[in-house]
Amino acid sequence: MRRSWILPCLGGLVVLACAGPLHAQADPASDEDVREARLIEVQNTFSGPTGGIRIVDAASGPSGTFRLAFNTEFFIISDYFVPTDQARHFAGNLSLSITPTQYLEVFASVEATSAWDDSNDPMLIQRVADLLLGLKGFYQAKPWFAVGADASVAFLGGVGDTKATLRATSFGFRANLTFDFREHERHDAPVILRFNAQYWFDNSAKLTEGIEDRRYDAFGGIVPRSVETRHLLTAFERFAYGVNRTDLVRLATGVEVPLKARKVGLHPMLEWRWDIPINRQGYVCANTPDPNDDGCAANEGPKAFPMELTVGLRILPPPKGLAFTVAADVGLTGTRNFVRELAPTAPYNIIVGIAYAFDPRPAVPVAPVAPSPIEPVAAPQPTGQLRGQILEKGSDQPVSDALVSVVGEDVSPQLTDAAGRFVTYGLPEGEVQLEVSHRDYVTAQCRASVPSDSECRLVPSSLDGQLRVVVVDRDGDPIPKVAITVRGPSEHRLISDASGAARVEALEAGSYTAYVDDPVFLIAVADVEIHERRETTLQLRVLRKPSRPNVVVKKKQIALRRQISFATGSDEILPNSEPLLLEVADALLRNPDLELVEIQGHTDNRGSHGLNMRLSQERAEAVQEWLTQHGVEPARLMAKGYGPTRPLAPNITQQNRARNRRVQFKIVRRADLTAAASQ
Repeated sequence: MRRSWILPCLGGLVVLACAGPLHAQADPASDEDVREARLIEVQNTFSGPTGGIRIVDAASGPSGTFRLAFNTEFFIISDYFVPTDQARHFAGNLSLSITPTQYLEVFASVEATSAWDDSNDPMLIQRVADLLLGLKGFYQAKPWFAVGADASVAFLGGVGDTKATLRATSFGFRANLTFDFREHERHDAPVILRFNAQYWFDNSAKLTEGIEDRRYDAFGGIVPRSVETRHLLTAFERFAYGVNRTDLVRLATGVEVPLKARKVGLHPMLEWRWDIPINRQGYVCANTPDPNDDGCAANEGPKAFPMELTVGLRILPPPKGLAFTVAADVGLTGTRNFVRELAPTAPYNIIVGIAYAFDPRPAVPVAPVAPSPIEPVAAPQPTGQLRGQILEKGSDQPVSDALVSVVGEDVSPQLTDAAGRFVTYGLPEGEVQLEVSHRDYVTAQCRASVPSDSECRLVPSSLDGQLRVVVVDRDGDPIPKVAITVRGPSEHRLISDASGAARVEALEAGSYTAYVDDPVFLIAVADVEIHERRETTLQLRVLRKPSRPNVVVKKKQIALRRQISFATGSDEILPNSEPLLLEVADALLRNPDLELVEIQGHTDNRGSHGLNMRLSQERAEAVQEWLTQHGVEPARLMAKGYGPTRPLAPNITQQNRARNRRVQFKIVRRADLTAAASQ
């Protein structure tokens, strides 16, 4: 077992030896220098490519840089593979990643592992020189967003058979996304998010085919190989050799929080990974009646799929490029429900690592600044300040955010405050010309004397307001290509765009009504007040017409196929009745001949008569108010509560009482539109 430490220890010595020549570089000053310094902090993952602890970053370090890392992991546990056993595991990994160009990273890693279990024969299994090679391409779409993909191939060893090693060669393709919010132009924050999705073509089962063939022959070949339920490989051996009989879809996400304490960088990380088996190989797992035997993935399901959570900390001490990693893996699934298709998931792992990022590029020399020739200093001219106020012509209202410039003078323009006032310094004494501009006013020029107080008046360019109408469905998603009508002091017909929005750039101030009348949707109506020189946004929420209407206009009533719901003992209309009430409003708006409709409120006979009469009246009025708020003219509606006086059925069963608690719409007066149209 001691030999399993040789290669990792040699790798660690190499890293420590290389960490001596620290790269000297001036402290970053510009944004580009800060970004470059952050890129130098990039380090390798456990498997080789740059990123977090195990999750790969979509980007890489600066062009021309490379990184060397040595990581170890281990666990010691009892009662793991079989009851009463003692198991240990150790792995050492030496990795190298190089960024030769702006869009490419090359990575490699070599790993040695040692696994021991006192219940297995052999108790010790060592694998030396598992080799992983890969290429990663990436693109920095934004300073804070990178996309990338990588391809890698793994050469597995440990059985002493070159042909088996070649047959067991596995490979995979991975897509990567990284969000580094330290670079966000609006909301920068010390947070890095990473996402990986990989398909891994796993041929590791071919590594141990020879071992399994010899064991099957030792069984005598009495049972066909396809239905042999005795172990050809134990769970410990599948773990030690890393044998999977299926491909894997590997999903991973993680967050890193780059912090700094004095001169030490502290980067806590949290990562989650899940492997989903895909049986490309067509492996048939024979069911076994022995409850102590390993099961099959089809029976155990997701609880046998490998899932791990990693919590760790990367420490960046003052020597630039140097990094230490301390972390722990926690197995979430696949640690107890062993199946013959998959290698068991480690119950936990303790991870310790050291890494160094090399930047061999020469430091950019700083050219000395030549002293500028001394020029004669002109005698100072007397200067003063100008105070003033910008007002609206006619109303004398102060104009805020107006830009005041001094024509012909090299002084900074000033913005007026909420009171329309401004102060300009460093002006020559005497007459000056001011130019005042504002988005809502005509640009004007005024004369003023320095020093003094002055006033300047602006003429409004337009008193019109603007209206933005957004049409959305019940879930808040935009609806394009919907006809919208806006009526008030003027009328406008609009069509919503791909975002569900439509605009009217110039509207006279006043009250308007906006509505959607589309054959696919129920009519939606809303009132809006337009103010001078102000944009107003109105949202119209529309509902698609049901395939089977719940509201039917008959000769003497508007019939409902289901009832309006209220809170118990209250006139509060419950939200689940909104679609039904929208159908009622649509029926009234599409049938202008219904001149007067009585909204009738009814209750069952439980409770006092007076309370029921009042409650039925309040519920009828609540429905009336809802309909008027959604575009129905108030003069067309009247509310009347009848309490328990008009039951539809005897109040002797719960079902009958539910029928009696209702709202009905009686048509009181109906215009003869045909006769009116013929006159």
